[in-house]
Amino acid sequence: MFVLKGRLIDGNRDTALANGLVAVEGERIVYAGEADGFTVPEGTEVMEVREGTIMPGMIDCHAHLSAEESQNLTGNRHYDCLLTAAYDCGKLVDAGITGVRDMSAFGAALSRAVDAGIVRGPRIMPGGRVISVTAGHADTDSEMSVEEVNRKSLLSCVADGKEGCLRAVRQQFRDGAKFIKICATGGVSSSVDNPNDVQFSREELDVMVAEAERRGSYVAAHCTGLAGTLQAIQAGVHSVEHGVNLNEECVRLMKEKDITLVSTCYVPFMMGKMTGHTSAMVKKGKDCVDTILSGYKLAREAGVRLAMGTDFSNSHNTPYKEIGKELGCICECGFTPMEAIQAATKNGAYLMKMADQTGTLEAGKLADILVVDGDPSKEIGMLGDADHVRHVWIGGKKMK
Repeated sequence: MFVLKGRLIDGNRDTALANGLVAVEGERIVYAGEADGFTVPEGTEVMEVREGTIMPGMIDCHAHLSAEESQNLTGNRHYDCLLTAAYDCGKLVDAGITGVRDMSAFGAALSRAVDAGIVRGPRIMPGGRVISVTAGHADTDSEMSVEEVNRKSLLSCVADGKEGCLRAVRQQFRDGAKFIKICATGGVSSSVDNPNDVQFSREELDVMVAEAERRGSYVAAHCTGLAGTLQAIQAGVHSVEHGVNLNEECVRLMKEKDITLVSTCYVPFMMGKMTGHTSAMVKKGKDCVDTILSGYKLAREAGVRLAMGTDFSNSHNTPYKEIGKELGCICECGFTPMEAIQAATKNGAYLMKMADQTGTLEAGKLADILVVDGDPSKEIGMLGDADHVRHVWIGGKKMK
């Protein structure tokens, strides 16, 4: 057993406990709460957290661990990318990320490697490759045939028609996916469409949602344009990724259907300061900012669950060392620091289908714990630099 004593954010309470305590035995928490509510057995290792905070590990619900854009990439062949992705997983841990929903060809293999202890990384819920229509958001290389894309791409699977979409979903599950990611609309980073494009038909959406549900899983939908977002919500997707355009009807239905909004605010908010993007892409990114701010305000007022995603790729523009800056951007959208922290912890665990196992610090749950500098409930920017993440445990095992 070991014990952490100090300021405690447990992921459930709206305020931090000034004098908290977390006791861990093996991989699980046996106590989390007020320090005077637990008698520390004699001889127990005790860490006094001074001028810092104990909190749950953070979960990134929107990741692409393909390493195609990583600043540490040694080459562009698949083996190079896989090795780089495995290395990058350790960088995520260093930044306080203990769980990830991944959308790439590598997610299932990386998840197995992390579980086996041969790669240092967060818990990974693999989603397989992103399913897109032909000429859609994830159809990124028009010089290759659709067949070549589906054979070679680390990110994309192109599918058209009800039969093609059904086959694509089943293929992702065959490859080890635990959920399905689709592109319901166009997007910012793609050159062959625009964010307002409605991509899959309602019939195509229905067959993918139904097949995922039949597998005991769900569909996460990339959503930028309003019409395509509304159609995806009506079709019953489980999470809206990005949510660039949300109106009152969207958020009302999301609340009624218990659909989670996954933030990826940092990238569009910072697009004007990033380098290496085309002018058209920068303009599209900047154009998203005002609608994100207004739509997220509506979502908060309606009580829609928010989970943190980042779309970071460990590139020079989005280094994993700074992945926690997403929480500051969530706060720019009108959420409190504690609401942003819960988006990155408790609500992320819900989307990973692990709400009963992680996301909050309470007895019986896995010991996915951070010790960070300062008080993030008052200084959310503290989580935006991995140097401020002092210690990381995943399942009670010290990872940093």
